[in-house]
Amino acid sequence: MITRRTAAAVALSAATVVSGMTFGAGTANAAEPLPSSGTDYRISSHAGGALQWDGLNSGSNVVVRDWNESSAQQVWSVKDEGNGAWSVKVPGTNNAVDRDRGKNTVGAWNYIGADNQKWWLENTSMGNGRAWLLHSVSDGNLCLARGADLNAKVASCDAGDPAQSWNLDRATGTTPPSAGRPTIDLDYSQAPDLRQWLEQQKQTVADYYPTISNLITKGAFAAPTYFKIIFDPTLKLNPAYTTVRNDGVKEIHVNIDYTRSNKGDTGFLVHEAVHVAVWGNPTSRPGWLGEGLADWVRDYNFQPGTGAQHFGSDISYDSGYQATARFIDHVSKTYRKPDLAHLLNTTNYDDRIWVQLTGKSAQQLWNEMPK
Repeated sequence: MITRRTAAAVALSAATVVSGMTFGAGTANAAEPLPSSGTDYRISSHAGGALQWDGLNSGSNVVVRDWNESSAQQVWSVKDEGNGAWSVKVPGTNNAVDRDRGKNTVGAWNYIGADNQKWWLENTSMGNGRAWLLHSVSDGNLCLARGADLNAKVASCDAGDPAQSWNLDRATGTTPPSAGRPTIDLDYSQAPDLRQWLEQQKQTVADYYPTISNLITKGAFAAPTYFKIIFDPTLKLNPAYTTVRNDGVKEIHVNIDYTRSNKGDTGFLVHEAVHVAVWGNPTSRPGWLGEGLADWVRDYNFQPGTGAQHFGSDISYDSGYQATARFIDHVSKTYRKPDLAHLLNTTNYDDRIWVQLTGKSAQQLWNEMPK
């Protein structure tokens, strides 16, 4: 649940994802030397944009976004695995760029040394010799490519295709993958017996907050890096709500009675942390969608499998919370739109978006969804 006590938050500049993306500059060489094994690189496409990981969990998406020198999500650890094969990993994790053998899609999965997680590099003449093709070791005729939908994929190798040609630039002055972990202050003065519980939840929420940003904002705007969690004795109906003070500080107010009866529930705080993360969003969306996105993060990502399974005839896609969350999950998986939540959160909402993405209206999509 979200509420406001002040005027709308100041809009921040949003990164625009378009076909004319820029990519990292670098000194042109007649022939590019191989990367230095174990070193961090930024990998930019000659079609525009830079390769980016979406999360620290195994199975996270690998996409292409506007080149951003300050983005830790565009930093990759490149390692020589022997016999001419290289792995490309999310720094600080064991997750490597992985080709799905069946679908030819690409994600960041736990590295087990499989051939579909390794790549061999072919230097090409594009970009004055700076470009590389990244051939899949499991099928050398397939190369890493920037998809038209800005998701990474593999395609039949073509040295003349800018979408398959990549620059590797040494990453310097980067922030660690944990960047985005917020500072959270606590106020348990109204329920001192719950201090230890709240301290534990603080760590969980702070650890998961970068993933919330990866799922919802993807760097399109800055998620707040400071907020407070407060036990509020006046709150009796809802488990919690999010608000903002006159000085701009975001606060999550927590129902004391609910907490005492539901100490195993961290999800409701993650739901509220989503509201905090999107507060600086300059685009507009209806309230039902905001609540649905927050529940989607909680029920289909933070604690998958906990979303509601059945709905009555009076519930629809725009009922918010669990109904909308399940609707978002259904559409994203059924129509292979892994960036759906991000698009819904960073685009001024219009019902026509469903037709644009799937060819069907929201009502048609809802009607086809198992209830």
